[in-house]
Amino acid sequence: MKWVGLGGLLVAVGVAALLAARRHTPGSTGPPDVLLITVDTLRADHVGAYGDAQAVTPVIDGLAARGARFAQVIAPAPLTLPSHASIFTATTPSTHGVRDNAGFVLGPPMPTLAERFRAAGYSTAAFVSGFPLHRRFGLARGFDQYDDRLTRGGDRARPAAVERRADETIAAVETWLGRPAPGPRRPMFLWVHLFDPHAPYEAPEPYRTRFGERPYDGEVAFVDAQIGALLQRVTQARPDRASVVAVTSDHGEGLGEHGEPTHGLFVYDSTIRVPLVIAGPGVPAGRVIRSMVRLIDVGPTLLDLTGVPAFAGAEGVSLRAVLAQDRAVAGPPAHVESLFGWLCCGWAPLHAWREENWMFIDAPRAELYDTASDPAEVRNLAQDREADASRLRRSLDAAIGHDPVSARGQSSPEERDRLRSLGYVTGGGLSRPSRRDPKEVADLSVRIGQAIEIEDADPAKAAEMLEEVVRADPGNPLARRHLGIALIRQARAAEASRVLNALVADGDNSFETLALVADAAIERGDLRDARWRLETLHARDAADSGVALKLGILLVRAGEFDRAVALFRAIVDREPANVDALVDLAGALLSSGRAADAAAYFQQAIDRGAAGPLAWNGLASAKLRLGDRSGAADAMRRSLRIQPDQPEIGAALRDLRMP
Repeated sequence: MKWVGLGGLLVAVGVAALLAARRHTPGSTGPPDVLLITVDTLRADHVGAYGDAQAVTPVIDGLAARGARFAQVIAPAPLTLPSHASIFTATTPSTHGVRDNAGFVLGPPMPTLAERFRAAGYSTAAFVSGFPLHRRFGLARGFDQYDDRLTRGGDRARPAAVERRADETIAAVETWLGRPAPGPRRPMFLWVHLFDPHAPYEAPEPYRTRFGERPYDGEVAFVDAQIGALLQRVTQARPDRASVVAVTSDHGEGLGEHGEPTHGLFVYDSTIRVPLVIAGPGVPAGRVIRSMVRLIDVGPTLLDLTGVPAFAGAEGVSLRAVLAQDRAVAGPPAHVESLFGWLCCGWAPLHAWREENWMFIDAPRAELYDTASDPAEVRNLAQDREADASRLRRSLDAAIGHDPVSARGQSSPEERDRLRSLGYVTGGGLSRPSRRDPKEVADLSVRIGQAIEIEDADPAKAAEMLEEVVRADPGNPLARRHLGIALIRQARAAEASRVLNALVADGDNSFETLALVADAAIERGDLRDARWRLETLHARDAADSGVALKLGILLVRAGEFDRAVALFRAIVDREPANVDALVDLAGALLSSGRAADAAAYFQQAIDRGAAGPLAWNGLASAKLRLGDRSGAADAMRRSLRIQPDQPEIGAALRDLRMP
């Protein structure tokens, strides 16, 4: 397409997409397709149809014009995984049990939206764009195709792939749509998740330049254009099918309101009010629903609009009857929670109760807001309107019942690293949590995040920042744990051990913290203590690869080669692409005199993408023991190309006197 300026390009894409979508007429054959689009971290008030005059969202606005826009939609939690679990189960987090992005998995007892559609004869496919929705967290059930191949990351800031850009996700959808379907053509339930508005805000050009002062809005504009491309591609691939299209979000973004730059800590409208637009058969054009609805109502509504039987045990309700009315009708209240501050830092958990224009937040200092007259939620009326606050508190207490905060499950080191690179962090439980009001420690939350962000690049500065946080909030497990990490990174292992052991003494028995205690022992050279701790952790969870790798290395140093080989081989069997495990297995085999097996595994590690010189040097050693001087020399040359400053390897290559 010839460049016509950003505005012209977006309008062209938007109009084309909407014209294509209009070709999905009620006269199309068979049950309608269902296209569910969730845009991560999208605030309702940053969409044009919701009143933002600066927004460049012609596709979503156009869908709202030809369908229905829900003015007040409340998410159950300001976090990606819990909120999506609620969309797909039509239940709140206290029911489905997923309370945070880390350490929780949606269990099989909960029926899902995809399972309902598949049971009704639909083909089902999902394309997700962020690591919090990886299949390992339980949302893949019911999908014939679950594409969670992530492409962005792999750099110093993000050590592994943690997301993919919207255009890459749409391209993957297009490829899938182009494949011939086996058997009779069936209706389709397609879920597409687009991650881009999530921090860090890195929209591609021309959006990056055009929205230089508003990078979040640049990502929103980019995603809107990609939704337009998606609608076109679906229409082109399935012109004989009508489509029900729903666009919504899992949560919003703080953008500095209430002292919150991103999301997770608070439950104000900035992070729990989301857009919802539905268009297609059975949806009146141009309808605006003023009544408050909930994100847990989306699934039942899509089922109802397509004639698929409803969930058993759903808390959400179908909005089809609401769509048919042209007047506001009070809907069910919404239960909202954030356990992020509790699970990471021992601060008070937040539960909230929303009834139309009233928002009650149960915190150590209770909050009550009239969101109609005070949409920014800055005037706390809890003391002025005690009767209303008490009524809403009773309703909240009745809904929650006895809901002990679920213990966090264990996350793998890889999961923790990938979530941390997206700004999601985890702490450990304490025997005496502070239960401080999150409102009072919002600044500490920001400082912890800033310190964690730089702990690899500047551990000294990170440690300084975290020490200040610990002075202000002495019991904070997250700050203390990452202070230990920053000290280890500075080779201050004795200090790190004191910090981490004190944390354990205060009740943090989490796997992550105990593993760091072992790391500190390794760094200070106390291998006996480190081995004891790693043995204990390995007995607690033999599937944790990070612990098994470190224990295996200590076993090699102790000459216990057979057990080390068994440990490394178990990891490789579980994780064939784990390059570290392949290299360590090869090294253990080489140390035990099995050079041929070692060479095979070093080569496998290289083929799998081992980037440093270690695998090439190991392969060279194995080749030498096998008498393959030429192969050894070639491996040494490859190693020196990667890292020229290796005098021992250079000398060994010269000694071989190979041409």
